[in-house]
Amino acid sequence: MEQEDRIDIYTIPPNFAEEGTLLSGRIKTRNAVEAGVILLILLPVLLSLNTTARVKMYIGMIVLVPVVILSVIGVQGESLFGFIGSFFQYVKQRRYLGPPDERYRMEQNRRKRRDQKVRERKKEEGRHDKRDSLGK
Repeated sequence: MEQEDRIDIYTIPPNFAEEGTLLSGRIKTRNAVEAGVILLILLPVLLSLNTTARVKMYIGMIVLVPVVILSVIGVQGESLFGFIGSFFQYVKQRRYLGPPDERYRMEQNRRKRRDQKVRERKKEEGRHDKRDSLGK
């Protein structure tokens, strides 16, 4: 009786029947295509080097294999070319803090004078702001 009442719970992995993947959802198709393109570009360059076969193998292991693995895995959930594009877009559009220009300084001085006048009016009326009593 106890066996019949028991309910089996099966968890379905998140990559089950995921579209656009290879090897049971482990590799995204875009990443595999990018890795193939990189391999097709870098392999002839490696083979055309005027060195011995042993040096070509070492260069391939040091340069080619990590680049292809990185393109298959991706960077932070993004494909390698997508990440490189995002990086260059960030570099192009980033902002930096520089010294304030004259317009900013004029606006800041106006704001300070206005706040000072408001504080003086409050003092004349006998109302003290908490900031005034703290010396700010």
